[in-house]
Amino acid sequence: MKSEFSKPGFRAAGKFSPGLIYMILAAFFFSLMAATVKAMGHRIPSQELVLARSIVLFSITALMIKKYHLPFWGRNRLLLFLRGFFGFMGLSAFFFTLTHIPIADSVVIQYTSPLFTALLAPLLLKEPASGRQWTIYLIAFGGILLIVRPGFSLTFVPASIGLFGAFSAGIAYNLIRKLRQTEHPLNIILYLPAVSIPASIPLVIHNFVMPEGMEWFWLALIGIFTFIAQVFLTKSLHLEKAALATNASYISIVFSGLWGFLFWKEIPDVLTLTGGAIIIIAIYQMAVSK
Repeated sequence: MKSEFSKPGFRAAGKFSPGLIYMILAAFFFSLMAATVKAMGHRIPSQELVLARSIVLFSITALMIKKYHLPFWGRNRLLLFLRGFFGFMGLSAFFFTLTHIPIADSVVIQYTSPLFTALLAPLLLKEPASGRQWTIYLIAFGGILLIVRPGFSLTFVPASIGLFGAFSAGIAYNLIRKLRQTEHPLNIILYLPAVSIPASIPLVIHNFVMPEGMEWFWLALIGIFTFIAQVFLTKSLHLEKAALATNASYISIVFSGLWGFLFWKEIPDVLTLTGGAIIIIAIYQMAVSK
């Protein structure tokens, strides 16, 4: 069953296909979510933020599924569960690395997920990337390295967990695209919080901090931004090849740099600006390469 919600809402803008536009919008809202998490992270534990985000995301998605009279748990429930499971594993591994290795190293490891997506796409989706596309993907990843400039002071276990998380995210992205054949975007979104909520509760119980005042509003906002981002992400992977779409998500770090400048007075240096320019140019080249 299709609804107005599932119909593409954008025409291609110049060289940019609707799928790429959706991914750029997803990156924008993910960056807003990350900025909100950063603003709250000084008091609320990170895993509690994950749980709160998941509860809000589940609630909004469930209401939308009811509104459009969709089968609540979807059709291909095994693949939907695996999408939720690998998405949760990717997120959990990222949060683990943030607490055990330098943040720059953690971010670089996390941003290998589009490269894993491209590697897995020929196997899972029969969507190989050309040599030209791989060159553009690696140039975009080079822009990430210029921005975060990791020290690579890694220990084996946290680095291995981080890579496993990036690999899990790559599987999740491929599954989202594969599920387009049978599932509505809302059902695909639902399974991420459906898996995350019961998995997060045991990790929150012994370290729970009661939100106060406006913190409730900001927690809700994290979930709302996540829902909007997940909608655009899922629609992007419905319309665009997995490798191309996920590599376009690198633009998120450019948006994050903008919020850092506007809200925390974090002044980017020359290398950061150069890395951001490289990412933007690479994403344009991804559009042109189509």
